[in-house]
Amino acid sequence: MTKHRAPLSYDRAIARIAALIGYDEMARVTGRAVRTVRNWGDPDTGESCPIACAEALDLAFVAAGGDGRPMAETLLRRLDMAAQDRFADRAALGRSTQILAKEMGEALAASIAAARDGATNCDLIAAAREAEEMIEAGNTVLAQINALRTGGGS
Repeated sequence: MTKHRAPLSYDRAIARIAALIGYDEMARVTGRAVRTVRNWGDPDTGESCPIACAEALDLAFVAAGGDGRPMAETLLRRLDMAAQDRFADRAALGRSTQILAKEMGEALAASIAAARDGATNCDLIAAAREAEEMIEAGNTVLAQINALRTGGGS
């Protein structure tokens, strides 16, 4: 029975290499036992391929006519995805903080206008509206900060 291997997993990269060069050759180029190399490609063992062995496997794959470098490509794609998620969260926080700064400025200006002699009820309503918008923007920023702090984003 064929084991399910998750996309962008090292297990899948090992299986791709094994399909081309076989486990005996993989063991030879890494200096490890065949069983060890098989375990690197088995998602149920929890064993992982050391980076030096991953390099040797990719080079053997290319030498055998394989297209690409399965281990390196998997690593780079996984890093790209992790970085994208991490920086997307931080970028969203930056955008929300810009909105908060804008809303704070508008709330301050409206509150100063409402505090002046001769301010009208319309000035007070405008100040209240701007203060509410500032609070909403602040709540968004606070939620994003808390999500980053608790692991909801990196």
